[in-house]
Order: sequence, then structure tokens, then C-alpha cells
Amino acid sequence: MTGMFQREKDLVRKLKSNYAHICNWNTDTFTTKVLEEVDLGFGVADLVISKMKSSQNSKEIILNYFDITIYKIIESNPQISFEKIRHITRADSSTIKKSIEKLMVESYIREMDALYKLGRPYKNCLTDSIAIEAKLKNWKRALNQAYRYKWFASTSYVVLDEKRIAGAVSNLELFKKMNVGLACIDKKGTVSVLYKPKKEKPVDEKMQMLLNERFVSELS
Repeated sequence: MTGMFQREKDLVRKLKSNYAHICNWNTDTFTTKVLEEVDLGFGVADLVISKMKSSQNSKEIILNYFDITIYKIIESNPQISFEKIRHITRADSSTIKKSIEKLMVESYIREMDALYKLGRPYKNCLTDSIAIEAKLKNWKRALNQAYRYKWFASTSYVVLDEKRIAGAVSNLELFKKMNVGLACIDKKGTVSVLYKPKKEKPVDEKMQMLLNERFVSELS
């Protein structure tokens, strides 16, 4: 069959230059960044496209998932002791201390009378995010993977070679049920959206924060 992509990386490369049609926002108006091969523990998203606050500044300290977990624990448990944090996380003291030090430098938390309290609130620089699983074929595997990206992204898509889209189109109701978008792309870079999903709040706020940190690290 002519007109097909021979390699997935070629499809992803072409999509990276022609993703605007998938976005829920005008990419010419709003600051947009794209990352490739984003691994947050739920598989590797081929692309994650995010709408960002234009005023976002870079920073030297980037939080990892455990740092974010400590922040959320303190946010939910005002005036918590170190021992209580260790009891909740079951982590070793040195690991907890490193996270606390990072959070204190960034003023996310503060210490008073041997208790930890929330400092300044965490601000997410991402106002929208789209995770994409791109495949030459095997739409079922792509759909299951894209569904997992909803843990951290506002919207998730499967993008297939237009010459191999028939099977997915025949099962469009499944995409709608799982609220995962479906689009195809041809070798010229034309993107056609066959199902545009509803924007949802990511399943896990900590994972959304981790995605934010990944994007911020790219600005540093």
C-alpha cells in the first residue's frame, strides 16, 4: 500500500510539525511546547503538547515524584512532624530530608517548632496538555496506552497512519467510551481528527505536577 509511513519515528517527526489541528487552543496565540518520549511511569508518550502560561520562568530545582508526594502530604496534613511523614511514606530518613530541603529552598514548605507547614502554593504552568500515542498499526495497543496517559494529561489521543486507520474507525465507539481521541496523518503532514475527546481533569494531580516539572525543566 503506497503512501504509508515505514517507521513510527517518521510519523512522529511529521506529526510534531503538524500538531496544531489536534490542539484545543490556537497555537499561534498561546505559548505551546512539545516534548517527545515523555516517560512518567505510565508508558512512554510519543508526544505531549502543552499550552503554557507565557509568564512562566525557568528554575534550577526540579521536583521529582517523591518530592511532590512529600509536598502533597504536608498540604493535606498541616503541622506534621518528620516522624509522621516517615510513617506515611515508609521511606528512609535521608530520602525524606533531601525532598524537604528542596521544598524549603523553593518555599513550598516551612518549618516551625519541628513541624512542617505549607509555604507558598504550587503553581502549575500548564493550562492544558495533550498526550499522544502514535502507531503505524495495532490501534488496540495504542488505545490502551493512550488511556493510561489520562493520569497526567487533560486529553489523550491515538494517531495512526491514514492508510492503516480503518480498523480503529470501525471501533470508534470504543474510543468514545474511553474518551480517547483518534486522528490520522498522511505523509504530507495533513492531520485529520476522527474523534475529538472531551477535556478532563487528569486522574492524578501528582502526576500532573510531575508533567509540569518536566516541562519546566526544559525551560531551565
